[in-house]
Amino acid sequence: MISSITLNPCIDKTVYVDKLACYDTNRITKVEIDAGGKGINCSRMIKELGGTTTALAFLGGETGDYVKFVLDRRGVGSVVVETAVETRTNICIEEKSNTPPTTLNEPGGPIEHKELVELFERAKDLARESSFMVIGGSVPLGVNPDVKRVLIQIAMAGGAKAVLDADGDAFTEGIKAKPFMIKPNIDEAQRLLNKTFESKSDVARAALELSRTGIELVIISLGKQGAVACYEGSIYDAATPQVEPKSTIGSGDSLIAGVVYGLEQGLKIEECLALGCASGAATALSDGTDIGKKEDVDRLIGEARVTKIEVSQI
Repeated sequence: MISSITLNPCIDKTVYVDKLACYDTNRITKVEIDAGGKGINCSRMIKELGGTTTALAFLGGETGDYVKFVLDRRGVGSVVVETAVETRTNICIEEKSNTPPTTLNEPGGPIEHKELVELFERAKDLARESSFMVIGGSVPLGVNPDVKRVLIQIAMAGGAKAVLDADGDAFTEGIKAKPFMIKPNIDEAQRLLNKTFESKSDVARAALELSRTGIELVIISLGKQGAVACYEGSIYDAATPQVEPKSTIGSGDSLIAGVVYGLEQGLKIEECLALGCASGAATALSDGTDIGKKEDVDRLIGEARVTKIEVSQI
């Protein structure tokens, strides 16, 4: 089983307008509501691909009930730590033009100490049942950034391979525990290393540098350009299938899901990266915050191209 932990889940509400007019009344043409959060998105895609998965999350109030409803409806197992505060709502405003959306994200929390202790205990139980444990997303108010490091240590102690997807201080703290896999996007990797990448070779060198800290699999996602990965000392350039995206929300989470599901199935790393890229592209084809469909993944996987690059060439 592949499990996930989402400390700061949300309801993602996407509203569509012809053109956003600030300081004026806007007429909404369509509204989409879905459950969100990196770990939750990852678990949903793993289930879509045919895997067994359980999502552990803080959930509270009626919005938390809705997230739980979505997980149940999608056949994703869930372990809920109930919080005194209501689960946050994030709002995304999409215009008809191809401009990036406007997002309004609540911070989430504050989380009480007893709630965090309960989550740690639930994580210990879940780790013993998991082959991989994906720890993703932001940290809510009331929780220190080093929580990701603690959760990785819990996963490893339980026998699960820890996968980290985070940013900022939570990412910096998390990698200290040497997770099995990390998947920063290019901006997150640049912030982590305090460097600017001018080329794919720069990205490849960054992946190699991170892997040499003791992380077995480093994947740096590049959006529509795919991803660069370092695994067992080798570099891989993974080109994603070219699609006309409807929304990129959840694509990175789906990439992780495809890679980790492939690893659990015993596929070669090249096949795992292709599955990850196809899963991310399938989610980009979906509306709003929805997750890609397996039939799209199956159709797109043949268009993903993974090339092994000699380290001496970068």
